[in-house]
Amino acid sequence: MQKSGILFVIVGGIVGLGIILSFYGNQVIFEDLIKGEGQVKLGKNLIVPIEFETVQTHAGVYAIQIIDFKKEITAKILDPSDREIESQVINQEVFEGRFKIEEPGTYKLVIENPDEIEIKVFGVIGPEPDAGKKSIGFISLYILVIGLGGMGGVTIYAIKNRKKSFS
Repeated sequence: MQKSGILFVIVGGIVGLGIILSFYGNQVIFEDLIKGEGQVKLGKNLIVPIEFETVQTHAGVYAIQIIDFKKEITAKILDPSDREIESQVINQEVFEGRFKIEEPGTYKLVIENPDEIEIKVFGVIGPEPDAGKKSIGFISLYILVIGLGGMGGVTIYAIKNRKKSFS
């Protein structure tokens, strides 16, 4: 029984490491994103600006969540010259998109509602995370799967050994 207890501690440590890496990975991925929240209706838009000082990254990401989805809304990305570089009609509760960053300056996520009914929305815009930041999320997932699989294996091992000791 002592051997299975040690194995439970080791596997529990692996699961704990996976959870810690998951939290850290999410923090690293989302640290550069700018968030905005508000009510949108005809004539009242939500604008979320972000400053790209240099063109170190050539792609940006944005996401929209419609809190109480009723009707479709429009999301636009404006470049520093206020030219529209991306436009999407959002007809689902959660949407994620990408856009190109071609020059430094202030880019804007503009969320518009063509209807009189107020809709609560949440918008996020920022640089696309690099591969290193994304890999932390994948690594933490693999560690969690290995840890949870190990937890199941140790449980089976402990049950089989307990049955042998009673025989």
